[in-house]
Amino acid sequence: MPASMFFLLSAAFILTVSWGITALIELPAKRAEEKQRAEDQAQTAPVAPEGEIGPVKSANTAYTPISAAIVAQPENGRVEMSYFDNALFIGDSLTRGFEEYTSGFPNAHYAAYIGAGPRQFMEGLVQNRAGEQVAAIDEILAAAPRKVYMLLGTNALPTLTDDAFLKYYGDLLDFLLPQLPADTVYYIQAIPPAIAEKMDGDENFSRERIQAINERLARMAFERGIAFLDLYSALADDTGALRADIASGDIHLNNAGYSLWREFLITHTVYRKDNPYLPGSPCYDALFTPGTT
Repeated sequence: MPASMFFLLSAAFILTVSWGITALIELPAKRAEEKQRAEDQAQTAPVAPEGEIGPVKSANTAYTPISAAIVAQPENGRVEMSYFDNALFIGDSLTRGFEEYTSGFPNAHYAAYIGAGPRQFMEGLVQNRAGEQVAAIDEILAAAPRKVYMLLGTNALPTLTDDAFLKYYGDLLDFLLPQLPADTVYYIQAIPPAIAEKMDGDENFSRERIQAINERLARMAFERGIAFLDLYSALADDTGALRADIASGDIHLNNAGYSLWREFLITHTVYRKDNPYLPGSPCYDALFTPGTT
């Protein structure tokens, strides 16, 4: 072998060995550096406080927490009344008003019972409009709805704590969800306000309490992938009380109130391509106007 070739091979061998020795010497230091970097990242990563749901605030970046205002179903164009033909309205005397006023949904189904709350839906019997004692769950399942609107709470506020009310509400939802088809659309409606005198004079119906419960209902809807409808804001005046011009008594609505409620539901539906949107609605225009998406 020529001397020059031997020299080159020897030099290459020496460099390779040197690089290997250097890597072995530096490896522990590099591992220590990577470990420290991971620990630093873990300390600054956003972590949800116990009991909190959704985005939170970290040391470096501000996030907006889940709230009723954020998760509330936005206005989404008008639908035809036929949208509600296979809907079921679950509730108490407030919801029953839709059956009794001409401004309701005449072809919809109802499981609405005077004096009922989520506890009565899960336990015992209720009295239907015909005066019969029935199990509410049986009537709900018999209706075979494809859309479910829930509004409960007004009757429960004087008798249940917030935690107890929400426990029964969650139990009712968790029972219904696997019983009905997977593509059933659910809407949780916020508890409406009472008139100003009622909210100011009865702590059971105070603004702070109803709004706090509605925030938790919004989170409940968010957790289960259910639409939340901010009916409270739709019916409230600038002070957060039930608008005087649509009130009938402390907590109930007159015909104008039901018309407003109906209009709110018609314009706040979960988007689906096969919804019967009316011309002029953004969703209709996007679906049926050539050249739009």
